[in-house]
Amino acid sequence: MLAALLAACSAAPAHAPQISAPQTCSGETREETQIEPGVTWIHFCREVPANPNAAPAAGMPLGAPAGPWSIHILEFPRHRREIELRSRVGLNGAGKFTRVPVTELASRAAAEGEDVIAAINGDYDMADPYLGLPIGLAVSDGKLWSGGGPPRPAMTVVGSGTPAIGVPEFTMRLDVRNNFLTVDTFNKPMAYSEAHHLRAYTRAFGSEVKAARPFRALVLAHLGSDLPPQSRGVIRARVSEIRAASDVQPIPVDGILIAEFPEGPNPKEDVFRDVKIRERVNFDTWIRMENSGDVQQAIGGLPLLVSGGAVSISGEGEPGAYLKARHPRTAVCYTEDDYIFAVVDGRQPKLSVGMTLEEIADFMLSLGCVEAMNADGGGSTELAVALPANAARPSTLPPAAGSRLTIVNSPSDGLERGRPNAWLIVQNK
Repeated sequence: MLAALLAACSAAPAHAPQISAPQTCSGETREETQIEPGVTWIHFCREVPANPNAAPAAGMPLGAPAGPWSIHILEFPRHRREIELRSRVGLNGAGKFTRVPVTELASRAAAEGEDVIAAINGDYDMADPYLGLPIGLAVSDGKLWSGGGPPRPAMTVVGSGTPAIGVPEFTMRLDVRNNFLTVDTFNKPMAYSEAHHLRAYTRAFGSEVKAARPFRALVLAHLGSDLPPQSRGVIRARVSEIRAASDVQPIPVDGILIAEFPEGPNPKEDVFRDVKIRERVNFDTWIRMENSGDVQQAIGGLPLLVSGGAVSISGEGEPGAYLKARHPRTAVCYTEDDYIFAVVDGRQPKLSVGMTLEEIADFMLSLGCVEAMNADGGGSTELAVALPANAARPSTLPPAAGSRLTIVNSPSDGLERGRPNAWLIVQNK
């Protein structure tokens, strides 16, 4: 269906380098490039009519004028073992969440021996002072980096290699003498969730946890497994500290901080009431998609665009005015045979006016998507691919150091924006 549709059309950090990409897109054109056998990058231009139900930008009245769309599609097979979809989180030298350019995330994977042939931006991140912390679920190679709180969609890959899009089941608990205490969030700010359960932290979050009101904490040390925890697993530990209430609690370097909700303990889950120093406890995690098995790769997004083969724009915290505004967009879906990523440029009137969420949802459905999700967009929208040696370069930005990737779309900031995570397409030879 994708091939038929496109055939019809043929009738970042402050120091990031500037990107010079095509600044015009007119008429109905289509270009197709084989990145590797079975992995295809397709770019096409389309003239889009005026949309009376769209706004040219957030906060502006409805009535978006006609203009061009510059659309990039990356399509690759689901069932070939030599091609894998992997997620990668952005960390600084101390192992803390931070914004990292997508091409840099690919370069880091390449330095570890991965053959990365494409990369696409992932989730939204939180506002300052938590820039670089993904809002949704973040799982990479079976390791849980961040999750929990209000239900939020994610694109996942389970252990069998099967993709799924939906709201994952997040189960995390502290087992104290077979008394199972709910942990609501992992590496999220204290105020991210209103649930009166415990929170858990590692140094990926930072050196300390702050809250508006004093909260108690205990430290799990002498861990029986490495951090970060498995998306499904048990970490055996000992309680090394029981701390009095404070509005700032340092996070141990090689341990887990368990924080109490600032409003006070839930009487049924007061772990501080009778826990003892050096006591053995278990820290359990289980992240899964319903009927799909344990999650091995996951990146969050918002909102869902297509569900059950029909347009269905939904998800916790669904944006309001943003729904109707045309912006750069990134979306992901899968069909019975393929993964499909769509990257739509925007905020560049001569190149591309961008899409509303309704327009990108309709577009993903037209590609044959049964389930589809919106990823971070705006200035974060980015697709980088390993161009063949004989391919025309759409960007004057050189390939990132240590990787073969070239940014092929036109990020609206004019430079590459750091992101909390990214999807990498890896070729196994």
